[in-house]
Parts: sequence; C-alpha cells; structure tokens
Amino acid sequence: MITQKSQLRRQLRQRRAAISIAQRQSAAWVITHYPQILQKLRRGKKIALYVPVGSEFPTWPLIFLALQRGCFVYLPIVPSSGRQLRFVRLDQNSRWQLGAFNIPIPQHPEQCSAKDLDSVFVPLVGFDTTLARLGQGGGFYDTTFAFRRTRKSWLKPRLIGLAFACQQVDALPSEPWDLQLDAIATELAWLRRL
Repeated sequence: MITQKSQLRRQLRQRRAAISIAQRQSAAWVITHYPQILQKLRRGKKIALYVPVGSEFPTWPLIFLALQRGCFVYLPIVPSSGRQLRFVRLDQNSRWQLGAFNIPIPQHPEQCSAKDLDSVFVPLVGFDTTLARLGQGGGFYDTTFAFRRTRKSWLKPRLIGLAFACQQVDALPSEPWDLQLDAIATELAWLRRL
C-alpha cells in the first residue's frame, strides 16, 4: 500500500503542478464565496489554515477573509520531532520566520489546542468520493486529529480539505489512521460527507 500511495502522490502532484497561476488565483477566490465557508468564518471562531507551499491550494484569500470577518486565525507549526502539530495565532502582531521544511510560520505568544479549534482547512494531495484524504505522507494531520476517531457525536473541529478538482480520484487506498474529512472545497464544488 505504501508503494501505491507513493505512486498516486507523484501522479496527483503532477496534476496539481500543471495548474496555471491564473487558475490557482481564480480557484482561491471562488471558494471565498461559498456560503458553507462563509458560515464557518464567523466573528470569534477559531479557524486553522495553512501557508501554501509549492503547488498546494492557495489559502491567502481565505486567510485574509477570515481575519476581516473577525475570526481568530491559527497556522500549524510542524514540530522538529514527533508528529503533533501546534497552532499559533496569526494577527497584525505576528512576525514571520522559516519553520520546518522551509514553511513560513508566524511568531506569536498565543497558541490554540487542536481540540479547541472550530474549523481546520487542511492541505491535501488527493481525495476520493468518500472524502478520504491523501496527505503529503508525514502523518502530521492524521496524528494531530486522531482524537476525532474516538468521538461518535461531537466532531469538533470540522476538517475541510482545500483542493483543485483534478486532485479527486475514484478511491484512495486507506489505513485505519488516515484522516477522514467532513468536507472538501474545490473550485468546482463544495463536497461534504453524508
């Protein structure tokens, strides 16, 4: 299964990388108008997003919109050891530095536990019709949100994948620890788990 996932990651990254800059920017703005996303970006809500790296779905329009609407915005920090992400506040007082994998991260004294977030917008390499997620392969999001698998009714935070439509496949190979998303936003549709 590891080989199958690696091959799929390579193919899907190639698809994602082939998207033009204009298409990327257009897709990023399209999702900011989805009523389902606007409903999540309410004043006082704790929202986690990510800084896009390489060909990942661009998040800056969504980050700016969340800040404008009065959300508390947090970005993940990849640990130097282990797989538990930390979430640090992004606001006008934040200063930037390079973190693990040369990902820009804000410096801010305020952090938020993964369990206290209301909605988390997650990057992905691929997804399928069941909203299974294929990530980069590091297991950071799977590990950080593993607590959700033991809950039966209360599934806070809501996990929303951000992707281009071309990243969808019919079915992903999955392991019991793989993250299941609540919804996925692409430039063409809002998909949610039934």
